[in-house]
Amino acid sequence: MAAIKTISNEEQGFTLIEMLIVILVMTIVASFGFINIKPLWTTVKKHLFINQLQVDLYYAQTYAITKQTNVYVQFYERANRYMMTDNQHQHLIVDRKLPENVDMLSEGTFSSYTINPDGNVTNFGTIYFRAGEEQVKLVVNIGRGRFYVQE
Repeated sequence: MAAIKTISNEEQGFTLIEMLIVILVMTIVASFGFINIKPLWTTVKKHLFINQLQVDLYYAQTYAITKQTNVYVQFYERANRYMMTDNQHQHLIVDRKLPENVDMLSEGTFSSYTINPDGNVTNFGTIYFRAGEEQVKLVVNIGRGRFYVQE
């Protein structure tokens, strides 16, 4: 015959109320992690945009020097994009649309410049972008083709 096992007081499980309290505490702790993700994601997207812009501009300058050709860098505010083409616009080097959270502002002092075969630029000035709530400034210095991005 099958033996019937008796349950002693030491083998009792958790009550429903104890389980609900643990689940409630875990839900509250997990929700704090999701609250801070949106500002963090906006910051990450802004930094990705800045890095991509810098990489594209360095690439255009390197392309001009190695191919010994002029490279035209053009910023299109209405289309929210920038393009880089080689001499006489025959070859498209970079055509990049700005990310969703980044807009080009009309406050800048120029919208295009040319990189000469020696790496120098023909125009200088500032272009402003808005990334989320913050303003980002691209400054192209006259002469040697130096530029920097300021947040």
